[in-house]
Amino acid sequence: GNTIFSGEIKNIGSRRADFVKINFVFRKNWSGDTETRTAFVEGSYFTFEGSGITSNNSLLPGASGNFELIIPKEFGTFIGYSYNIDWEIYQ
Repeated sequence: GNTIFSGEIKNIGSRRADFVKINFVFRKNWSGDTETRTAFVEGSYFTFEGSGITSNNSLLPGASGNFELIIPKEFGTFIGYSYNIDWEIYQ
């Protein structure tokens, strides 16, 4: 009974994109009520120089990464959705 949103994102830019995420905004009814859910893109592993932290949420130029967002049945119905893609650039 769950709804699954999945797909692939490609970095068409010339710089690495870090902590790439997709923010989905679900419209619950005609009154304008919304709920937001976020899915992070699974990309390349990268270790950041300043902090030494390693993450798999970076996309190198030309690289693609997958995402999956599971909306549980308990979320309820929605009449539509929109999304935006967000990322950061860290050193």
